[in-house]
Amino acid sequence: MQSVRKWVCVAALLSGGALAAGSYRVQSGDTLSGIAVRAGISVSQLRAANPHLKNADAVQAGWVLTVPAPGRGAPARSGAAARRTHTVRSGENLTVIAARYGLNLTQLLSANPAYRNGKALWAGAKLVIPARTAPAANRVTIRAASTRASAWAWPLPGHHAISSGYGERVLEGEAEMHYGVDIVAPQGTPVRAARSGRVLESRPDFERGWGWTVVLEHPDGWITRYAHLSTNLVKVGELVVQGQPVGRVGNTGRSTGTHLHFGTYLRWDPHDPLSLY
Repeated sequence: MQSVRKWVCVAALLSGGALAAGSYRVQSGDTLSGIAVRAGISVSQLRAANPHLKNADAVQAGWVLTVPAPGRGAPARSGAAARRTHTVRSGENLTVIAARYGLNLTQLLSANPAYRNGKALWAGAKLVIPARTAPAANRVTIRAASTRASAWAWPLPGHHAISSGYGERVLEGEAEMHYGVDIVAPQGTPVRAARSGRVLESRPDFERGWGWTVVLEHPDGWITRYAHLSTNLVKVGELVVQGQPVGRVGNTGRSTGTHLHFGTYLRWDPHDPLSLY
C-alpha cells in the first residue's frame, strides 16, 4: 500500500490508510502499533489473532498477518478487571499510547485527569488504561476553543482540516513520529500566534526540514512552532500578542503540500496540540 501524502484531505487519508479485517501482508516500514492503529484495534488484539507475534517486538516485510475486526480478537472483560496500567517508555506520548490500546485521546485523558492540562509525561510514569468500550475514533476533529482568558487561539481561524495528526505515521515509506499537526489552508493564509509570547526563532530551517519557521516561547514554559511558511512576519526577540500574524502558510522545507505544521511543547517536551483546545 502506498503511503498517503500529507496534503490530502482527512477523508482521503482515512480511506487510503485504513486496514479492513482479513489478511494483510507486512510492508517495509510497518510496525506492530502502526498496523494496529490503521486497523482500529489494539496491539494486544493483533497479537491474540497471530500467536507467532506473542513475543515479537517487530514484524518483517512479507509476513502475512490476520487482522481481526475492531472489538474482536481478545476476550471481553468488564469492571475493574478491564482496567490496566501502562508504564511510559522513553519517546512515548499520550496519543501513541492511546492508539496502542485501541483508545482515543479523550478516553485516555478521562482515565488520567492529571494530564488534561498539559502536564509533562515522563518515562516511568504509570497511566491507567481504561476498558475499551467503542472502536477508537480515527477522524481528527477540532473542538471549540475555551473562552477563558488563558485559552489557546487556533493559529488558522476558519481552517480546521488536519492532513496529518500527532503521533506515529508513515511518510514516503518510512515510519516516524510526527510531533505536531498539519493544518490545510491556502498559500499565503495568515498564521496567528496561539498565545502571547516572545519570538525565539524566525528563520529558514531547511536542515531539519521545517523550511521557513517561527518559534514562540510563552511565559509559563510552553513553546509553539509554526513551520513550512511562505513568509515570516516577525523577528527574533519581538514580543507578540495572541492572534497576531507571525507568518503566512506555505510549502517550504520537507513538505508535500501547502499547509501549516503546528507544534506545541512544554519545556521542549512535545504535546499533541489538539489536547489543548
